[in-house]
Amino acid sequence: MEENKIHSMTTLEQTLRTSHDWAVNRINILNKNLNNADAEAIRSEFNEWMDPNIEDHDVFSLEYIGDEDEN
Repeated sequence: MEENKIHSMTTLEQTLRTSHDWAVNRINILNKNLNNADAEAIRSEFNEWMDPNIEDHDVFSLEYIGDEDEN
């Protein structure tokens, strides 16, 4: 069970990194295409993640609950 939790945390960290990288990339693309309003909307949504002065973030994740064969 403990091994499963460690694997889940690694997966969560990877998911958070992927989401952060997507947001940064998307903001850059939108700004490059002069779509500043949409870029600002994404930046606003990910504001906490973009602030270099915030060292740690509270992240809440729900464990999958369902049939085992659906994992």
